[in-house]
Amino acid sequence: MKTSFVASISQLIPDNSAHQGILQSLPAEEYHSNPAIGHSSLLKLMRSPAHYIDYATSPRKPTPAKQLGSAFHAALLEPEVFKQSYVVAPKFDRRTKDGKSQAEAWETANAEKTALSAEQMESILKMASAAQEHKGAKFLLAQGEAEMSGFWTDQETGIACKIRPDFLAKRGELITGLIDIKTCVDSSREVFAKSIAKFGYDVQAAYYTDGLEKLTGRKVGFYFIAIENDAPHATAVYEASLEMIEIGRAKYRAALELLQWCRKEGYYPSYQPAGEIERIDLPRWASSFTLED
Repeated sequence: MKTSFVASISQLIPDNSAHQGILQSLPAEEYHSNPAIGHSSLLKLMRSPAHYIDYATSPRKPTPAKQLGSAFHAALLEPEVFKQSYVVAPKFDRRTKDGKSQAEAWETANAEKTALSAEQMESILKMASAAQEHKGAKFLLAQGEAEMSGFWTDQETGIACKIRPDFLAKRGELITGLIDIKTCVDSSREVFAKSIAKFGYDVQAAYYTDGLEKLTGRKVGFYFIAIENDAPHATAVYEASLEMIEIGRAKYRAALELLQWCRKEGYYPSYQPAGEIERIDLPRWASSFTLED
């Protein structure tokens, strides 16, 4: 028996007519609450439609790691916004009446800001400084716009789509590149290439470059600025190759076609759509071992 749709169609197939064909500055909450298909939804679809439908209909709170990532993005790309939105939280002795009162007063006065520890603030600022010291990263970030949102309808499937690039590099009014900021454990070429494959960054690169072309008519390069979380916060800049874009495009096109089918059928299966029983083997890397007497 097919799984029923767990949310109304109107919630998941939005009317984005007011946003079509333009790039605009929107609050992050407004962008993320719009149910058009973004990069994260595509990755969920590639895992299974069941994972996508849960992601699309179940509200989630940002994880601490996600919140720190947002703070770093702001510090690097929008330093004035960062200053206005983030603050170091003093340490109060909440065991005492005075300490508790001081803490409550401080929280009230800074209710519109996100509190960071002194250690977090120091790390974020050092990472931003390290990224700016990289000549390539500094060049790409010299002029442009951060966190612009774009919406369009995919012509082949009729599915509403969206992108929100970290940064649009510009020369004058001309967009010259899509920039994505990635914090990581290791930004070396070999290891970061594995991260691209593991986390679906190739899908993001293709989806964003194609989306930007549909919105603006501009075909530009997609650049990763990878900054290590730990000191010395080594920074590396990589441009997505044409081969990577082609592979990512094939993946996201397949995901959109799968979603089109799921919506038509009202069915969002997991790994075994018909409830199959499958035989499983060890992964290839583990099967090279032999048992000894």
